[in-house]
Amino acid sequence: MRLCRRFAAFCAAAQLCALGCAPRAAGPATSDAQRPRIVSLAPSLTEMVYAVGAGAELVGDTKYDDYPAAAVRLPHVADLSSVDLERLAALRPTLVLALHDQDREGGQIEERLLVPVRYLPNRSLHDLFSDITQVGSLCRRSAQAQALSDSLRERIHRIAARAPRGRHKPRVFFLLGLPGFTAGKNSFINDLIELAGGTNIAAGVDQPYPDLSAEAIVRADPQVIIVAGDTPFGVDDRRREPWRSCSAVRRGAVLRPPNDDLLERNGPRVAVGLQWLADVIKRYGR
Repeated sequence: MRLCRRFAAFCAAAQLCALGCAPRAAGPATSDAQRPRIVSLAPSLTEMVYAVGAGAELVGDTKYDDYPAAAVRLPHVADLSSVDLERLAALRPTLVLALHDQDREGGQIEERLLVPVRYLPNRSLHDLFSDITQVGSLCRRSAQAQALSDSLRERIHRIAARAPRGRHKPRVFFLLGLPGFTAGKNSFINDLIELAGGTNIAAGVDQPYPDLSAEAIVRADPQVIIVAGDTPFGVDDRRREPWRSCSAVRRGAVLRPPNDDLLERNGPRVAVGLQWLADVIKRYGR
């Protein structure tokens, strides 16, 4: 049943893309009636739509969308776990953009509102470029999406080329939540740590976001700890095990990003977060 539903939604999305992406003869500008009405269910996807120059086609997003400023002013129809279907329907969307793991929310939209949902992987850095391409195609901004991808690749390459390389790269632990919630092998955060010149202590865990045990953290002995979001990690926490045994705590190499979105949101601003991370690893990872 789910396969049939997803196939029907895919066909509807493909039909929309074919109509929207086909070359147009010179003529009048697109009218409001013809303009796609897009709703995004993830801040990273929202940023992509704006970054390819299609912000005017966004009619709704989530309560967590805070960049660019225009995204804050849009009607918010979703949070981390649910979608307000009534409010979404009132926006009359022609397409909904969702992450790969939002199939429950997307399924409700497809079944009850008959609106096509396009699912984008957004897991790794490789996925980011694929997602930008797809968003550009759906928004009829393929040229802008290609330019964005090229620019982003160049910035990432420059940063990675300057990062320290060698057999003994600094060990990094990215703390997403207590007790040991972190980013593992199959995550874009792992990609960023590697590009920035570090070694993710959770890189051997074949899960995108595992919860490491205290024993595993002590055994890995991170030299740099990045504390993300609003994770409480004060002086008292650092005095307790497993943290007080870590080299990063003893050497004062526990840091918070200036803007969590730059490292937790797999979007067009990822190079800014990568630069900060590379600077931190170079300074503290000795």
